[in-house]
Amino acid sequence: MVRTKEEIEKGILRFLAESSTKKTRPGTPCTLATSRDNIPRATPMSFYNDGLTLWMSGDPGGKMENIRANPDVSVAIYSLHDRSKENRSIMLKGKASLVTYGEQGELYMEIITKFGILDSLKQAIRSGLIDQQPLMEAAPGGDFETKLDKMLHRQTVIKVEPEIISLLIMPPGGIVERLVWEKES
Repeated sequence: MVRTKEEIEKGILRFLAESSTKKTRPGTPCTLATSRDNIPRATPMSFYNDGLTLWMSGDPGGKMENIRANPDVSVAIYSLHDRSKENRSIMLKGKASLVTYGEQGELYMEIITKFGILDSLKQAIRSGLIDQQPLMEAAPGGDFETKLDKMLHRQTVIKVEPEIISLLIMPPGGIVERLVWEKES
């Protein structure tokens, strides 16, 4: 069956809406693949979608350094396969960019507010969870605003703009259908 680009995009958007993290529920994790100096790195992450654009929030680490060196990324989104029902997955290739509080404060705050990340950070501080995480580098015993400021400067938002998205549809006992969406040049 031949599908139009609009039908393919609609199917991808439906899958992303079902899979992405929401303010009210966890989503399906994705795997963000980055590379630097021909050394790949795959990182499991929560993701949020705004149309076909994916957003992720992360702590400092290898994935951020890799993106700075090479913005070409790949993202896989899939759930556990159950051969008794239809399974879907996405393979995405695109360009990643980093949004930080220090460099793009307004956009950063817009994104973390929109997707509920800011509320989660505040809750983690209020509950004392941040103080229990030595890697978070929040000042134990510091006031709420100081801890929040440290967390905002620590976290980075990753924006992934897709260039090619493959949606795989695997019906039980059927033939796998691969639908490909490509960004217009």
